Amino acid sequence: MQFFQKGRNKTGSAAEMPLAMFILFVIFAFPLIDLVALTLSYGSVWFISFQASHTASTQTDFGSALSAALKKTVEFNSSGFTAMLKMTPVAGFQNSGTDLYIDSVDFMDDTKCLTIGPNKAVPPPIDLTNRFYQVRACTTYSMDPFIDLKAVPFIGSVPALGRPVALTATVKRCAEFPQGLVRGPGNGPARAANPAQSAQSTSFASPVAAVNQATEPWVRPRIYEEISSAGERVVDHTVVQVDAANPDWTDTGVVVKPGQIVYIDFRADGLWTGQDILGSSKFDADGGYMAFPGLLANGANAPDIFGNYHPRPALSYSLVGKIDPQNPVIMAKDYDFNAGKQLYKYKPTRTGPLSLGFWNPGAVTLDNFFSPSDISAGRGATVTQAMAEQMVRGYYAGHHKGLMTVRIIVTQ
Repeated sequence: MQFFQKGRNKTGSAAEMPLAMFILFVIFAFPLIDLVALTLSYGSVWFISFQASHTASTQTDFGSALSAALKKTVEFNSSGFTAMLKMTPVAGFQNSGTDLYIDSVDFMDDTKCLTIGPNKAVPPPIDLTNRFYQVRACTTYSMDPFIDLKAVPFIGSVPALGRPVALTATVKRCAEFPQGLVRGPGNGPARAANPAQSAQSTSFASPVAAVNQATEPWVRPRIYEEISSAGERVVDHTVVQVDAANPDWTDTGVVVKPGQIVYIDFRADGLWTGQDILGSSKFDADGGYMAFPGLLANGANAPDIFGNYHPRPALSYSLVGKIDPQNPVIMAKDYDFNAGKQLYKYKPTRTGPLSLGFWNPGAVTLDNFFSPSDISAGRGATVTQAMAEQMVRGYYAGHHKGLMTVRIIVTQ
């Protein structure tokens, strides 16, 4: 009788395959899935920082920058993508996960660079001669493993595989409106760092003249110090662009009322042009005097080409403002005040939204635009309001060029 010893099959059996595949998944596939989720999560954190810094850098004041960055972050947090990746914001402004900092960078000496924050406005004054300003968004999230492998030996203690990992990303962008960085949480109303110095440089009795545009972007770089030294409180602030070719009032988004003071400032490089008879002449917000064809140089009475008499040249090509305009088109003498380098403060006499526009009386006050039956222009036909507006629009589009960047500060 022969006895055979049964040996183990060296090639294995099919019953062992599921166990082998499971081990391979645990060792390779599951960690790989976690690493892919980690990559997506870090990309998301960077994207949030980018969005926050980008939108914050384009705001006209720090308070608006902080609100805009918070809105972007909250929108992303509520999108469901962070929940899918098991991401949780860590601290940040209002627990959003994102903090805003302002980096004040010295051109010549990096040892003098400053960081303000988190989530605080810049103490005035803003120094644009020696510094530039960056908005920095710093975002932090905690990410749990997409597939929890904490029970697996050796890899269970590895961050992002067996335990949470903290992800942080920082993105910087240059502030487009650095003067507004003094307005916002952390500082309250802007206060001069040296009131005595600001009083010497700017006062109500001696307005600041236009500055060198190579060193200062605004005509009145110390306007916030002037407001602070006057004991006034800033209640609103914005920056708008007024297009000389736009015949419609530009809505500033600001509502004013009696008892307030509206400060109006301009970029020092803002220029625009008027009608063709002055050639390529360029004007700032102050504008200039237009001479109607036929008007004597000394301003004496003389008829123009329409037979109308003008006792003196008319101020034109200037910035004008109006509260609550009823007609969107800038029409005859339909404005409340002129604005310019010297006329930079306005006290409202009624409540309403503030609008600005480019003023050219040659386009909006000639009789042929508005007379009910102007023979010289309409040849006996009635000139309706719609026809007048159409002529104004055509005149603005065909004669005017240039933009004026205007900042508006409302105090009380």
